[in-house]
Amino acid sequence: MSAVEVSGELLEGEAVPGAGQGVVALYRKPYGPVYSCSAAELRGVALEEFGPVSEPVPYQGRRGIITYWPVATREQTVVCGSLRQWRLAVELDFEPAWVAFSADPVELRWRAGGRERRWRPDFVARTADGVREVLVLKPPGQESLPASRLLVLEEVARAAGWRVRQVREPSRLRSRNLGWLAGYRFPMGEEEGQGRALLEVFREPAGLRAGVAASGLDELTGLDLAYRMLWQRRLLFDAGQPLLPDSVAWTA
Repeated sequence: MSAVEVSGELLEGEAVPGAGQGVVALYRKPYGPVYSCSAAELRGVALEEFGPVSEPVPYQGRRGIITYWPVATREQTVVCGSLRQWRLAVELDFEPAWVAFSADPVELRWRAGGRERRWRPDFVARTADGVREVLVLKPPGQESLPASRLLVLEEVARAAGWRVRQVREPSRLRSRNLGWLAGYRFPMGEEEGQGRALLEVFREPAGLRAGVAASGLDELTGLDLAYRMLWQRRLLFDAGQPLLPDSVAWTA
């Protein structure tokens, strides 16, 4: 493993089958230099705790919006280079199956067709049972990554001990619901007593506003707390419906 300096732009074009031979991986530890290593040397490296190899840069004509996502359960901010990445970051933060994740923390380089290819998979994440996964968004309207690129990724994953997961961008409805709840994802002082009151009321399914009123809390305070408990999964709701102040919720 060696420290390197990264420069130049991503070369266009796809690899050809078998291009995974001799893949070089680049990553950057927090506040450190960029390191270069083989795929096997990635085994055990906590990429999900690192930032991107280099942060995306805004410029006129850029397709995508750069966002910074403070994670709810960790002192970490995930840098997303597109809205598609941001929507998946919200999903990963909400789902308890994953406990840590980072966007674009590794760049893969290999040669194919006489040219150097470079690619950064969307996310590296660690699951609650300790498995390291690389998550890639499927291209819009496609069932899978291009076969050549997937071949390279699977070869690297085998050497690094990762699991590969291709995922679709969350639906617009789910993104809207989670985006709303995400605004309430951080605790706000001592709420345990009020939370117990809501859990008791929602033992039977009820509309959020009606349940808050039955708990004795004022509407604004109670709804804020109810949304926070929905994010925490202490309360549940029908994720297939728009989340509104009168949506039905119940105790988990």
